Amino acid sequence: MSKLPIDVPKEKLQQVRMDMFRKVQREKRTKKRIVSGAIAFLFCLSFLFSIRVSPTIASHVAKIPGFQAIVSAVVSDKGIKDIVDNDYYEEINATQSKKGLSLTLQGVIADNSGLVLYYDAEASFDMSELHLEGVQLFQGDEKIKDGSSFTSHQSNQTRISSSVNFSFREPFAYDSKDFKVVFQFYDKDKGNIEISVPFSLQNEIAKEKTITVNRNVNVDGQKFTITKIRHSPLRMAIDIELDEANTMQILALDNIAVETENGERREEVVKNGLSLGQKSRDSKFTLNLQSNYFHDSDSLKLLIGAVQAVPKGEDFIEVDFGKKEVLTKPEYLDWDISVTEQGVSVAAKKWDNRRAHSFLNFAVKADGTTLEYKGSSFSDDDQFLYETENFENYDGKAKLYMSYYFNPIGKDIELNIPLK
Repeated sequence: MSKLPIDVPKEKLQQVRMDMFRKVQREKRTKKRIVSGAIAFLFCLSFLFSIRVSPTIASHVAKIPGFQAIVSAVVSDKGIKDIVDNDYYEEINATQSKKGLSLTLQGVIADNSGLVLYYDAEASFDMSELHLEGVQLFQGDEKIKDGSSFTSHQSNQTRISSSVNFSFREPFAYDSKDFKVVFQFYDKDKGNIEISVPFSLQNEIAKEKTITVNRNVNVDGQKFTITKIRHSPLRMAIDIELDEANTMQILALDNIAVETENGERREEVVKNGLSLGQKSRDSKFTLNLQSNYFHDSDSLKLLIGAVQAVPKGEDFIEVDFGKKEVLTKPEYLDWDISVTEQGVSVAAKKWDNRRAHSFLNFAVKADGTTLEYKGSSFSDDDQFLYETENFENYDGKAKLYMSYYFNPIGKDIELNIPLK
């Protein structure tokens, strides 16, 4: 089907944003004007985010400073679109600068399950060697210990428009709505650049909706139970418990999605095996999908593309970081594995057209304590997927548990789940 030519008013859209920004800045003298300015700006955002129906327009608007990250999120995540449509996205628009680097915290989405920060950064110097090394979040004076995920560096970057995602292990208490985020950059010429941006939340925090399901599933004799579905604006969390009597270790549920009564799909928050899943050897884990918090449904259809499992007790490799060698691995494991003083690299043969995948879960030292994780990197070529897991300096033995191995024991599973 041919598409009608669309005249995108890029200059006007840019001018609208700048005019609104100046207006809000002028009107910050009274609380009433701040509120009305924010509402006007959100109205402008709502109009722009209706562009999700037109990827052509979205691709142009996303190039306008201040819109790129949130527009990209709206296009890729239906839950984020719902958040914007229901005015739950909160504009911050606070700027701090240091050593020629200017960072603007554009906005935030916060709920009990997580907090997402959208920001822009520009510099008076060449940004091609600028890397984001870390992000710390404080509530008042207390540092939030839950880890963050972000993009460290973008190739050929001349400016940055991106986001930082904090996922909370337990429902977060917003006893105080005053926060501070600290961005830690490094540039080969400028050295370390630390920019701190204080901000306060104004919105009421949406309450999580919890539905008890307790749906038992049997896949080729391996059992698990969908215990609860928890809805928040940022994600739909599906809690799963594995049967202790299973003879195989279920590593992953591939291509998870839910389908609503009107046929709309909500998929994994992050695809290609990089989403947060089972991070311990206990029998419980959570899958995070795009949220449908702002919609009511009597039922959902849960779709599972495949269940990946390996023999129980054969889901780890043992390495010696001091000797830089693999000590043991399962007989079935066909990965190429190499060891350094700080990391383990895996090369796994491709089974589809994906570009990245996480294969290793976490590491345990010989004394039973956890080996501190430092980060991951991913790449691919025509035949293989590559992953490197980096850890703290350690010269002893450790077990690294697997988070994925392509060995499907069940495919194309559909489960109807009543919600009322």
